[in-house]
Amino acid sequence: MQLWDGSVTQINGRLLRYRQLTVPCCVTCNGMDMSGVESRVGAAFSGGLEAFRELDHRDLFLWLGKIYYGLVYRESLQPLDVRDSVGPRLIPVEHMASIEFHHFLMQSAARVVEWEPRSPGPATFHFFECLDSDIPERRFDYMDELFTPILGIRMGTIGVVAVLQDWGRSEGVQQPHIEMAKTFALHPTQFREVFTRLAFMTASSWEDLDHLVVGRNGMATVLAPAEGPFEGDYAPGDLAPKLAEAWAVPIEAIYDGTNGMSTIGGLHGPTPVPSIEVVFPAAFTGQGLWPYTNVTTDHRGLKP
Repeated sequence: MQLWDGSVTQINGRLLRYRQLTVPCCVTCNGMDMSGVESRVGAAFSGGLEAFRELDHRDLFLWLGKIYYGLVYRESLQPLDVRDSVGPRLIPVEHMASIEFHHFLMQSAARVVEWEPRSPGPATFHFFECLDSDIPERRFDYMDELFTPILGIRMGTIGVVAVLQDWGRSEGVQQPHIEMAKTFALHPTQFREVFTRLAFMTASSWEDLDHLVVGRNGMATVLAPAEGPFEGDYAPGDLAPKLAEAWAVPIEAIYDGTNGMSTIGGLHGPTPVPSIEVVFPAAFTGQGLWPYTNVTTDHRGLKP
């Protein structure tokens, strides 16, 4: 996927192109166990959103799970202070230990771990159509949360937010902004809002679940835990700090102590825009929201 060549992530304050992001991995894991998954995901990406939506959820879990685990692992190798190469790590070793079960589930790539029932599987995937661009750097975005296993990735016209270990709990979420976001092609600013809303709901309702694992004939089978509620009610003030972080603006730009804002829509319906070049203004200052935070507009007052 050529899209990756112009894409960057930020590790410990340093920009790093994805083609430069390497994580130690054995030849069998990378060249055999994951090669088929990578090929199928690449073919689906070339086919557009509907083809990507039709991917086997095991393949999608393994691909996105590899990205998530790989980035966390890579950050665990980075020093917290770039001037102290042998000091504490950016991601502490205790956190790596806390996601060992995710690493265990990833062994499904080697066909030594499976789960029952097969569907929905360990993750929930939320798909969104996105606006595209001819500029490679504007075609891609990646977000995740450290303490809850959720990530969002935008690739051209394809947007997906994955909750990696909720076993389908968030599949039927009824939050109005999430529902509106599935009715039109999202601008990059809007996709960041979608991720932030789903990440907030995930974190606020997250429970560490117990998993029964049955071993037989060299295969470990994970039995899906009992279903639980996915609760997503929140006030604008609860969400505002996370949205301000996602949009790279001060909190007072989007929240006045009582009212918040949404780029997706409000009481009068959704807010589609025709182009990725549109600048969304902060409701209370007019400052452009990410990725146009260096732009000042004359417009304010986007509805909550």
